[in-house]
Amino acid sequence: MALKTAWKLISVVGLAVTVQAAMASSPAPEHAPAPKVAASKPAPAAKPASTPGAKPAGKSETKTDAKSDGKTDPKSASKPANDDHGPADDAHADGHADEQDVKTEPQAAAKPAPASHADVVKAMEPDAALKLLQEGNERWVSGKFENPNTNSERRTQQATDGQTPFVTVLTCADSRLPVERVFDRGVGEVFVIRVAGNVAGPHEAGTIEYGAGHLNSRLLVVMGHSKCGAVAAACSGAKIEGNVGALVENIKPAVDRAKTNTNAEGAALTAAAIKENVWQSVFDLLRTSPELCKMVKSGHVKVVGAVCDVATGKVEWMGEHPWQDALVQAFMGRDTATASAESSGSH
Repeated sequence: MALKTAWKLISVVGLAVTVQAAMASSPAPEHAPAPKVAASKPAPAAKPASTPGAKPAGKSETKTDAKSDGKTDPKSASKPANDDHGPADDAHADGHADEQDVKTEPQAAAKPAPASHADVVKAMEPDAALKLLQEGNERWVSGKFENPNTNSERRTQQATDGQTPFVTVLTCADSRLPVERVFDRGVGEVFVIRVAGNVAGPHEAGTIEYGAGHLNSRLLVVMGHSKCGAVAAACSGAKIEGNVGALVENIKPAVDRAKTNTNAEGAALTAAAIKENVWQSVFDLLRTSPELCKMVKSGHVKVVGAVCDVATGKVEWMGEHPWQDALVQAFMGRDTATASAESSGSH
């Protein structure tokens, strides 16, 4: 009896081994897609299909009880995933999600550091600087001004790094002539010398030499304006006392030329003398400053005249002095001390 029972047990175990071997050697069903598993995450454990699929070829109907002998049900282990959202789809979805998780934005190429404003000003040609002034004045006249470089950051930067003006302007002290606003420019852009009648002597020339030589401001504008009281005083011929009288003496040669050239009187004479006085100031600057003559001769500095109408704000550009080349040639070789002394004596 014991022998018969042992023989039956051996037969059952052998049958189970045969079934497992047959399943291991059977090919996977053709209709079951191969699971797509992302390299970064293993596929999840297979889920039983909600709808039974076709039985694999060679599969035995005999079932081993997992509770009795610890073996897994072959039917559940070999069942293909053929529902609409099976393990293969789950693995693909998980892998796609992982790819999104690890995806990083490409690093932008490092941008070169922008040139400093000082370098830009140093490289700015005089004609480019003049264009900025002309465009700014158009905005001022039309009331469409932009007020560039006037915020707190600009003030801090200029205080920390130093001023970087692209133009030097010699003009009158008249309060109706707000130079930076007339050209719609900001902090640290315009190096301004103001004196009644925009006259030019050693002090003004020295300040201009500093702007052109040290600050690399390559454009010099000598600007008069309408309704100039100093020019009007010179045209009147009245005796003027004190230091104002000495200042007006510098304007008289311009008045004399205006009278000769126009035969005008009154307001017309004053208007003509205002333009002549711009040329007079350029003449006096070149006579007083051999250094400025050298910078003009080399092309480092350009000198232009201008007159601003205080009623409209519009600037009339007069260009370079008509005798500039001859004046530069005549005054360039002079000793600076001698030139300054002669200019001081003429005041």
